[in-house]
Amino acid sequence: MNEEPEINRIVVVRLVQLICIGAFVFGALWEGTIRFNLTTPQFLMVYGGTGAVITEVLARLFTKGQKSKK
Repeated sequence: MNEEPEINRIVVVRLVQLICIGAFVFGALWEGTIRFNLTTPQFLMVYGGTGAVITEVLARLFTKGQKSKK
């Protein structure tokens, strides 16, 4: 019974952590576009490419974690 509120706290903290990481990545890319004088389409290409790489890495980590549990 006492474990459920603890799990909820962990989930909330992880969601806040994901928002912070997302804000950091977006801010870093935005600042990079200003420094490198990128246009909006170029910024979107960089942002989309970075997102694709990050999600691929996360997907591989999650599938690796599931295989090791079996």
